[in-house]
Amino acid sequence: MNFRGPMAAGLLFAIAISGVNAAEPLKSGPEVGSKKIAPFHPLNVTGSAAGKPQCLV
Repeated sequence: MNFRGPMAAGLLFAIAISGVNAAEPLKSGPEVGSKKIAPFHPLNVTGSAAGKPQCLV
């Protein structure tokens, strides 16, 4: 079977779609003043501190 035709068409389609999405400006990290960030409270699920919040570092 010859799969080169459909494979090439799929590759060209993927490149075309990625080019459309790449037109948007890139953003790194949250916006300044954003309230979406919350503190991280780790909860142990194993060991002697299971079920208790405790930082492992």
